[in-house]
Amino acid sequence: MTSPDQASERATSGREVPVAPLSERAAPPGVIRIPAALLDWRALSIEDVDEILELIHRCEDADRTPYRTTVMEIDELFDPARPHAGYGGFAEDGQLVAHGFVRVRAGSENIVQAVGSGAVDPRWRARKIGSQLVEWQIDMARHLLAGSGLEGPAQILHIADEELVSMSSILQNNGFTERRSFARMRRDLAQPLAEFELGAHLTIERWSQGWAEPVRQAHSIVNSAGGGGSLTAEEWEREFPEMVPEWSFVAVDRATDRARLAGYVIGARYEDDWPMLGWREGYVDTLVVMGDWRHRGVGRGLLTASLRAFRDAGMAYGGIDLDSDEERSVHQLYRDLGFEPTHRSVLWAIDL
Repeated sequence: MTSPDQASERATSGREVPVAPLSERAAPPGVIRIPAALLDWRALSIEDVDEILELIHRCEDADRTPYRTTVMEIDELFDPARPHAGYGGFAEDGQLVAHGFVRVRAGSENIVQAVGSGAVDPRWRARKIGSQLVEWQIDMARHLLAGSGLEGPAQILHIADEELVSMSSILQNNGFTERRSFARMRRDLAQPLAEFELGAHLTIERWSQGWAEPVRQAHSIVNSAGGGGSLTAEEWEREFPEMVPEWSFVAVDRATDRARLAGYVIGARYEDDWPMLGWREGYVDTLVVMGDWRHRGVGRGLLTASLRAFRDAGMAYGGIDLDSDEERSVHQLYRDLGFEPTHRSVLWAIDL
């Protein structure tokens, strides 16, 4: 499954739209604070992807995070279409043991985002390396935003696991404030699944290619409502690369001669995460109930269908990520279906 950074691109601030150009509001410093502690530091490039991935995996093993970063996710950091910068620290034996990254994107809700990420090898923590990386990220983010040519509200973002208390302290000390959180949840599939009731003329049907285009169009509408744009067929495939059609379903309203899409659920298989988790898991990549069909049992029916498909395929658990910004009814639905929180990540932000 994807990390929280790939699970969401929204950040809320409640601010009025600024009028000054972003190049001014970003206030790039004259001198960027460069990490200097203990290691041999240099800029990173696409040639360093394998070493970056190895470092991240060592950290994920030590921190027991419930996801596994993929090489594709690291490759995307170096997308030439997006302003970005990476910096890494190497030990005497040449091994990469710390890195920081910043990339700029036009996020949803029309907010320009400079997103920081990084990792410090567990053996090299508690030596102020993380603090220096965050300082570099802030300065670099301001420079990248100022030169991006983008305008509108802007933020410097960072996502940190709640368990990494030291990282949260570093972010707070550098002016970040907590905005929202993401809960990783799981459902034991050995427990019985309750029956569900749908509204009149509604059915839950297994995914078929005939529904691919209506679902893509509906997802584009949902994405646009959140501040994103419509998705092409190619973009849809990139957004759900691990989709399993047998674990995915649509809710259909057949009240008239023309069947209408009432909702859909995309089930996914992230096998690279299973060794980290310690079990086989089906993952709910996305669940959408179209506005006209809310409160008619559609969400419960779609989720139950996916959970049964996971169980029938031999999965031990069903997994899902829950955004703290979701409506209370969504939180209640997952609780009613037996999902329990296992991990929490926090989004931190600096407004510009």
